[in-house]
Amino acid sequence: MNVCKPHKGEIGIVFEHPTQPGNQSGGWMAKERHLEISAVAPPTLKKSISTPFMNTASKMYSMSEVRKHNSSDSAWIIVHGHIYDASRFLKDHPGGVDSILINAGTDCTEEFDAIHSDKAKKLLEDFRIGELITTGYTSDSSPNTSVHGSSSISSFLAPIKELVQTPTRSVALIPREKIPCKLVDKQSISHDVRKFKFALPSEDQVLGLPVGKHIFLCATVDDKLCMRAYTPTSTVDEVGFFELVVKIYFKGVHPKFPNGGQMSQHLDSLPIGAFLDVKGPLGHIEYQGKGNFLVHGKQKFAKKLAMIAGGTGITPVYQVMQSILKDPEDDTEMYVVYANRTEDDILLKEELDAWAEQIPDRVKVWYVVQESITEGWKYSTGFVTEAILREHIPQPSHTTLALACGPPPMIQFAINPNLEKMGYDIKEELLVF
Repeated sequence: MNVCKPHKGEIGIVFEHPTQPGNQSGGWMAKERHLEISAVAPPTLKKSISTPFMNTASKMYSMSEVRKHNSSDSAWIIVHGHIYDASRFLKDHPGGVDSILINAGTDCTEEFDAIHSDKAKKLLEDFRIGELITTGYTSDSSPNTSVHGSSSISSFLAPIKELVQTPTRSVALIPREKIPCKLVDKQSISHDVRKFKFALPSEDQVLGLPVGKHIFLCATVDDKLCMRAYTPTSTVDEVGFFELVVKIYFKGVHPKFPNGGQMSQHLDSLPIGAFLDVKGPLGHIEYQGKGNFLVHGKQKFAKKLAMIAGGTGITPVYQVMQSILKDPEDDTEMYVVYANRTEDDILLKEELDAWAEQIPDRVKVWYVVQESITEGWKYSTGFVTEAILREHIPQPSHTTLALACGPPPMIQFAINPNLEKMGYDIKEELLVF
């Protein structure tokens, strides 16, 4: 007997017992009974976050049906066999629209579990619309159609307009697919900061990451998928490679995080020649040049940028600055306030200081550290306060935007309230990466 392969268009026959042994649920008799009840009983309605109510009556869908729902108009995802209509949540998703659309129409169980908290998993339940029909041999388990394998998945994907741009060179990033990148160089910047250089699959490619967006690095750590977002520090037009400056969070250093950073330690352990999967682009902010931003699909403009960063949150800010300074016709002014625990934690300080020295009328940088260990420290000590912001960033105006990236407590307790005290409309004039 030959096993049929439905994913190749072959006809498959599924045999099912009328009931399951013992107290187990299932069987075709149970399904028929469920359909009879569903036809008579009124549908159950459940409150949702973005949409007032949804129908939670269980429906069964095939993988081919799910694949059709891969756009912003209808974005379905599969997590642990359950099907969710994520299009209801696009505008509310903290990670932005791209991070949902990049998985729309696929089974993203492994990736969802890798980056979401238990709270997020509970919120997902409000958007469940049905279950996935499974067979003994499904297209999901085939390496030719799996989102996790080297697939030809692009043949049935709807275009994502906000992700794909018309390239002048071949672009490495393919939405909804992982691309393998080879580690070709690693430098130690300090005891816990490294610079990594990864080769793209083809030496004539550019990464294809719009300015302001980020990528996911994907690796199997301790037999589980680990995914973390990073912003490259290399320019978007570099050919054949991209670079990352990464702070390594070692285990046993911080009492609140005894195990350290899973991905950063994995990166630090990679030998030259090792491969790492990359996925993207992701993010809801895109800098289009000459003061123009695209944020959640809406245009914004600024002549002056108040750029507030904490720790590794400097990388997306640095990427925008880099893009502005490469364009001789872009005269956008940048005012940077960068907070860290100590001076040793400041990333990209040489580059930031060089820009501030070379172009003092357009680039101003101010550092804030919780504790100073250097005599003669000329910048601020403590936390980001209203007084610091008033002194070092521009006052709000219709041509000023604030950009921020840092730990959530910093955004919530230092940046948001202090900008509001200054008169910023944080819903319209603050962009958080």
